[in-house]
This record gives sequence, structure tokens and C-alpha cells, in this order.
Amino acid sequence: MKRHIILITLALIAANAFAQHDEQVTVEGKYRPKVNKVNKLTLTPETPRPTYEFPSSEVSPKETTQRFALDLEKIAPAAFSSKNDKLVNPTQNFLMAGFGTRISPVFLYKHNSMLTKTLGLGVGVKHNSSWLNIDNYAPSSYMNNLFDVNLSTSMFDGLQVDGGVCYKNDMYHYYGMNLMEVPVNLTEAQMEEACPRQTYNTIGAHLGLSSTSNRTGELSHVGSVDYHYTFDRLDAHEHFVDVAYALGYAQNLWGDKNHPQKFGVDLGFQYDGFMLKNGLSTDNRILFKVNPFFEMSDDFFRLRLGVRMDGATIVNLDDKFLAIRPDLSGSLFVLGKKLEFYANLNGGRKLLTFSEIIEENPFYCNLPYFNWRVQNVKLGFEGGVRTNIAEIVDLHLGVRYRSTVNDPLYQQRIVTLFLPITPESQIPIWNSYELIYDETKTVNVLANARVKLRNGITTDLGFAYNSCRPSVEEYAWYRPTIEGKLKLTYDLNDNLAFNASFLYQGGRYAKIYNGEAGWKAVKIKDIFDLSLGADYKVNDQITAFALLDNVAHQKYHLYLNYPVTGIQFFAGVKLKF
Repeated sequence: MKRHIILITLALIAANAFAQHDEQVTVEGKYRPKVNKVNKLTLTPETPRPTYEFPSSEVSPKETTQRFALDLEKIAPAAFSSKNDKLVNPTQNFLMAGFGTRISPVFLYKHNSMLTKTLGLGVGVKHNSSWLNIDNYAPSSYMNNLFDVNLSTSMFDGLQVDGGVCYKNDMYHYYGMNLMEVPVNLTEAQMEEACPRQTYNTIGAHLGLSSTSNRTGELSHVGSVDYHYTFDRLDAHEHFVDVAYALGYAQNLWGDKNHPQKFGVDLGFQYDGFMLKNGLSTDNRILFKVNPFFEMSDDFFRLRLGVRMDGATIVNLDDKFLAIRPDLSGSLFVLGKKLEFYANLNGGRKLLTFSEIIEENPFYCNLPYFNWRVQNVKLGFEGGVRTNIAEIVDLHLGVRYRSTVNDPLYQQRIVTLFLPITPESQIPIWNSYELIYDETKTVNVLANARVKLRNGITTDLGFAYNSCRPSVEEYAWYRPTIEGKLKLTYDLNDNLAFNASFLYQGGRYAKIYNGEAGWKAVKIKDIFDLSLGADYKVNDQITAFALLDNVAHQKYHLYLNYPVTGIQFFAGVKLKF
């Protein structure tokens, strides 16, 4: 208790001097159709421009990508770009097409253009799949498809409007069974039933409206509405609506007129409706927030003082929750803004959605029941330092603390769903997962550095130590204790570049059911993933690429009994025109 009081006191003191940096930290993974969301007010909008952004041109051949909590924001990320990064700079058309040794096609196309002086268009298509199974395992194919369209316009006086629609289709086999270790006498038809081909579909839409005025003494506002409908092959359906609106006013009350003081409020409303089996089982949750704030800045500091008031309800249970959380942040700049100290004190609730769950764990099975809750961060603290040394080293050191109620964890199902194979027999779906919840206290110590040398070598280093202590469970299942990454890029000349990436996760545990012995903890093999690649620039429009993925042929498990594919070779071309 004393440690918590000391931590809270230090955080409140720090928040009066340091600023908010609310980063989302994940390693580059599968392309996802996340339409643009407005999370905070922009009181100094830029000139209207297309909102569509080009993706990374890195190949992501795995059926699911392990998430890493490593990528901290750096001070000057624009200062470090490889020659090959120019391929994803804004251009009208970008196309990447390749093929892998497991009969795995990779295709990505992006179009970005201005139809008129005030109307921008973006179109995207993505496909990635595998047609061969993992050796010794039951059916293991996967396929990911995506199509999205975005429009943005500034034809309205003082306003910019953007909107878009997307469709996403993901298919996975529930292949979590090693046929060499657990032999079963099933026909191919029965195997298909026991390891079913699960399919997820998402239809999404976005509409945003923002003012373009950046003059003091005028109201500025940003609003958005996001909607998605997600459904799967087992008759689960989710409707999710996210409405956000921010209103602000900037005025020179004191000090330098180039740094006006800002008053504002962020408002939010979310609805999540989930249904199983044609309405026989439903769950409706609502979340709203009101977040008034005051901001001020100067050449050597930035400060935000606010409070978040949120409420949530689970309609079916008549449960209602109301709370007030701090929203305090600030930064202190020294050495001409080359060194920044920051801190942030926050908290709040979040609706955990079906679409987020299946994106993280596609082997989740919600039948025959589900148990949705509202995740609640009672107290969150972030602090750290960022620095850019001689425009060569970009360094970020940070610490994170979270006290969370209803923190979701994964465990294997023991309530088994039986599918009829024949009128005389039934067998279960193998190795599906369900959600359990616990109250956790999490501390993350993170470090991220990027070094660029004159000889064409760029190095990205990342390290994270994660300590997550559940109140009831023995471990925070599947969450790593140690994470590390290393990425090297070497530009041999203007045409040829090489790259290597290494990922590591260790200290993960799974919870499995051991029959009459009950539940037990099992340590999962550490993740070692090394990939080697090369890019050859034929001309300004065409670049050939090659990738040797998972060089060490490590079939590490994302979730127990779900290993990734081993070594693969990919080759193809990237075009811009």
C-alpha cells in the first residue's frame, strides 16, 4: 500500500512538469483495415490533404503475427529513413506482388491521388495466403483479404471531410493438433469437422469532419463516426459504433503569442452489440466519456491538465459503472529540444470487442457461451526520456505502470463444443480458446534506439521487461516477460540494399487442463525468429525483393499447439507508378 501511495504521489508531481505521450506499441504486423480515428483535438490543423497513407512495403507472410510491446516513439523518426523507404512515400500507385515456397502468394496494391484540387481518393487491396499445411499438423491453411476505399475533401469552407469503407475477410483452420503425438483415426471429412475452417468477415465505415482554421480566438472542432459489423462461420455477430467529438478554443492569455493557451473537451460514445445463434444469446454494452482539458506550451515545456469522466453499462446485467480518472501530462525540453523528459498519469475504461479478440487470437471460440466485460484501467502512469544525439542516435527509455480490472487472458476451453460427424458420433473442436479475466498490476520497462551510420547501416534495437502480476491466476497467460528485437538495414549502393530482423520473446506460460489433475501451468518455448531480406532497385519504378523468413526454422507457438510455419522463401517485385 505504501508503494502505491509513493508511486501516485511521484506521478502527480511529475505530471505538472511533463507531457502526454499515449503511444500504441506493436511490432509491424499484418495490414489491418483501421479507418482513421480522431482521438484528440488538433488545434492547429494542417492544410487539407488526402488522409490515405501508404503501408510498409515489408512482407508479412505469417498467418498471425506475435505482438511486441517494444516500439516507443522517437524524437525525430523522420530523420532516419533507408533508401528503400522512398518506395512507400506518397505516390499515385504502389504495388507489391510476390510468391512463397509454401505456395503462398502476397499481393498489396495502393492508389492515392487528388481527383480535383479539393478531393482526394485512396484505394487499397491486400491478399496473403498459404496453400500448404504445417508438417505433422492437422489442416493449417490461412487466407487474409482486404479492400478499402477512402475519400477526403476540403471543398466546404473551413471544413475538411473524410470518409471510407472497408471489407476484411480472414480464414483460418483450427489446426491445433499434432497428428504424430495425438494420433486419431478420422476420415478427411471428420478431420475437417474437428479442425473446422473458421472464417471472419468485417464490414467497416468511417466518416470524419474537422475544421481547418488555425487562428486563435476561434473554436476548433474534430468529429468522427466509425462503424463495423463483424461475423464468423459459427454464427457470431457484432455491431460496433464509435462516435468521437472534440471541441477547443485557443487564446493568448499570457506569454508568447506563438504559444497560445488552449481549452477543450473530448467527448466519446461507444456501443457494442454481440449476438450468438440468431439472437438466442445477446450482449449489449455502452461506454461514454467526457474529458475536459487545458493545455499550454512554450519552447521548453508542454503541459496538459485534464480529467476523464467515463461511464459504462452492460445492458443485459443492468450493471453500471461511473468513475473519474486523471488526465495529466507534460514534457520538459532541454538542449534545444534534443532532450525531452515526459510523464503521463491517466486511466479509464475500454470495451473489449469481438473484432479485437479474433485479430489477436483467431483461435478463440465463443460458443456455446460468451462473457464480455468492460476493461478498466484504475491507474496508468507513463514516464521516460527521449533524445537525439548528434542526429545519429535516436533513443527512448520509458517505464509504464497499469492497474487494471477485467484484464483479459486466454486459456484452453474445457466446456467443449461438440459437432455431429455422423448421427452415431460426435467429436470436439480441438484446442480452441476462451477468455478469462483477472485484476492485474503491470510494470513495463522499455528501451528503443535507432542508430544510423554514414556507411549506410541503420540499426533498430528494442528491449522490454514486462512484469504482470494477476490477483487470481498463477501467471499472466501468454504474456512474455522479456522481449527483444533487432533490425539491420545496409545500403550497399544506390541500387542494392540488405536487411535482417531478429525477434525474441521469453518467459511465456500457458494454462492447460490436465483431466482429473485439473489446471496446470506449462512454460512455452521461447520465440526466436530471424529473417533475411534484400531489395534491388532496377529503376525508379521497379524494385525486386527477396525474403528468407524464419531462417532457423523455429516452429514456435503463438498459442499452445498453434506453431507458426517454419522457414519460407519469398520473392517478388515492388512497383510505383
